[in-house]
Amino acid sequence: MGDDEPRFGYGQGRRPLWSERDRDAERIRDALRAAGLMEFSDGRAGFVVEGVGAERPFLVAFAGPTSGAGDQVVAYAAALRAAGMRGEPDSDDEQTLLVWPA
Repeated sequence: MGDDEPRFGYGQGRRPLWSERDRDAERIRDALRAAGLMEFSDGRAGFVVEGVGAERPFLVAFAGPTSGAGDQVVAYAAALRAAGMRGEPDSDDEQTLLVWPA
């Protein structure tokens, strides 16, 4: 792999994985997709994974209409637990989980 290639390869949609943090975010996305959960895109509600800092947990949020968001976040937490990850509700936002990858 050359210097211009991502260190950890590519995720879905050829998303470059330059760092361990990028790789871990993709592992979270993979676990959610494997559980049949939808990722947010234009015209489709679903999950979004954000890494807010190297020492902080990832944020997994539901992006879409607020009705049903709580059920989606519960489903995200269950899928992540099944994949060996820890996810806890964000006390500041009912549509968000704090996630620590395995």
